[in-house]
Order: sequence, then structure tokens, then C-alpha cells
Amino acid sequence: MAQVPGFVNLLPLFPTLLAHLAGVVVAVVLLVRFERRRTPAILALLGFALLAILDLASAAQGPLIRLLSRRTVSGIRLASVGIGCCYSIFDVAAAACLIIAIWQATSGTGAGKPGSGDASATREGG
Repeated sequence: MAQVPGFVNLLPLFPTLLAHLAGVVVAVVLLVRFERRRTPAILALLGFALLAILDLASAAQGPLIRLLSRRTVSGIRLASVGIGCCYSIFDVAAAACLIIAIWQATSGTGAGKPGSGDASATREGG
């Protein structure tokens, strides 16, 4: 059987990494453009940055598991579970940031929504 170079295992990583980096770029653009409501943009930036960091860290996951499995008595099973648990926690945190960012962006009070200050000002003037 032929030996496959190590970078070939990283090829499936690139599309998701590019998508998460594009999300970081869009979040930075939104952060710069909107001066009033920055909370959704900050949360989106945090979520996409976490996902991009996890994508980059997954490239080091294999060597890290091998290193930990050599140093632990329990072997690779304990090392793999420990690292997978940490990755899962950060994945959940990133997804929660993105969900809250979408919720904040869609449930905000805008200038054209009923009940905002602009609608009451037009009633008083007319």
C-alpha cells in the first residue's frame, strides 16, 4: 500500500476554513459599517473566528493526540476523548454566538418599525 502525504488529509479542511474566514470578513465589514448596533456583528465575528481557529487547530489534532497518547497511561482513547470534548465545547460556543447574533439582528428596533420613536414623532406633528 502506498504512503499518502500528510497534507492530503488536510484537503477537506480548506473549503470549511474558507467559508469561516469569509464569515469573519463579512462580520468585520458589518462591524465597521453599523455604528449603532454592534452587538450582532461582534457576536458573529466571535463565532466565525472561533470556528476558523477550530479549523486550523484540527490540523494539529492528530499530532496532539499522538503526543498525549504517548504520555498517558490510558492510551489513545483517553487522549482522543479529552481533545474531542474540548473541540465540542468550542463548537457549541461558536454556534451559540452565531444564533444569538442572528436573534439580535432580527429582533432589533429599527427606525421603520412600529413603536419606535420616529412613529410617535410623526403622530405628534400631524
